[in-house]
Amino acid sequence: MIPQGFPLEVFRRYAGLALPRHVSYPMPTAWSNLDEKDFRDHCALHEKDPDSPGLSIYIHIPFCESLCKFCACSKTILKKELRESAEKKQAYIEALLREIALAASARGMNRPVRQVHWGGGSPSYLEGEEIIAIQAALREHFVLADDAEVSIEIDPRHTTPHLLDCLKQARFNRISMGIQDFDAVVQSHVHRIQPFEMVRDVTEAIRERGIGRVNYDLIYGMPYQTLETVADMVEKTLQLCPDRIAFYHYAQIPEKIATQRGMDYKHLPSSEEKLAMFLNALEKFPAGGYVFIGLDHFALPDDQLAISLDEGTIQRNFQGMTTQRGLDLIGLGASSISHLMGLGYWQSHKDIPVYQASVMNGRMPIERGLHFSEDDRIRQEALSEIYCYGRADLRQVGRRFGIDPMEYFAREWENLRELEQDGLVELPAEGIVQVTHPLGRVLLRNIGAVFDAYLDPDAFKMGDRYYYSVSA
Repeated sequence: MIPQGFPLEVFRRYAGLALPRHVSYPMPTAWSNLDEKDFRDHCALHEKDPDSPGLSIYIHIPFCESLCKFCACSKTILKKELRESAEKKQAYIEALLREIALAASARGMNRPVRQVHWGGGSPSYLEGEEIIAIQAALREHFVLADDAEVSIEIDPRHTTPHLLDCLKQARFNRISMGIQDFDAVVQSHVHRIQPFEMVRDVTEAIRERGIGRVNYDLIYGMPYQTLETVADMVEKTLQLCPDRIAFYHYAQIPEKIATQRGMDYKHLPSSEEKLAMFLNALEKFPAGGYVFIGLDHFALPDDQLAISLDEGTIQRNFQGMTTQRGLDLIGLGASSISHLMGLGYWQSHKDIPVYQASVMNGRMPIERGLHFSEDDRIRQEALSEIYCYGRADLRQVGRRFGIDPMEYFAREWENLRELEQDGLVELPAEGIVQVTHPLGRVLLRNIGAVFDAYLDPDAFKMGDRYYYSVSA
């Protein structure tokens, strides 16, 4: 239920607008064609910088054995029983190993790697020995810090004791599982059957091996989810006590995500039901000992994400909320994205054969991206503070970039005053923006839209013609 006193009428005026979640800024719809030389030239800019940050590496494995209808990820369905599937998988692994060597040869890549994350698709589609081999190649060509966070996404349905033994051998220390929902009806509809007992058993097996931390990804707002089923999902999650929780809002956009066209839109929960689902989680997870972090993340107090929140080193990127702010992100694999801090984004080819051909011919598979303008960098700073900390000091942004923030953000400040009147933010002093709790936290994308120069200035309070895709 929605708590008594919650400003429901205000929520109704702002909720449901198709606004970006700003996992990147500018969003991918603003990107254009770039190439390998451009990427290498920009990598070299960090080579002689004494303050150059370390590296974060993302490895994309695009394969899944079956289709989950809610999924917006870049993936390819390969049935393992088909002979050609093994051949396609092996060709991709060979290209990925080649790309690891190519990326490491770029100037400026001799910095310590402090984070590694495997995503997909489903990395657990691979055999354990294949994962060990790829991780060994990464350690051969890059310098992994002794205390690096090395994480991987796995599918509980395809996780065996042998796979977990291999992950331990490869020195992974964080495992992330896509749970989505525990309800049998919802699981059946979205084509992802993984009962609570399965998730429990895999979680216990990870902990028994001493592999490290466990993350859960949950989704609310899907067809057939109700207040009761989502409340049950929250309670079951608390029983299993993962170290981090991502509690994502499902966005039904079948015109942009073809896999969602099989979802039953007639049984989607209403906007107010989804609000109640989120508010319940916002109450239950902290009551269960979790720290609320950013837009949709929770973490136990001793988890590095919660520690980073206290230390001011948290950041938001394509993997959600992460630690160690300031690391350059190097993406490996088809569709992966690199982010060189202060310089730009570079994305590899999504088409797997094109990606493989480029790499096997000795070229980094860069297809598109964006060089940041000074305005992009200024707005990135403001958006990062809003999303990561629920507060922004525009005076600090001004000092960093040598601008008068009240002059630079004059239009934005007027829009923020409108949001202040409706209770989404507080403006306690000139240049200080404080997101309210819970209304502002629930409507954080509206506040973020105020600072997005690629949207109409009034997009924070208008309709879906200002939407651009959150998919990379």
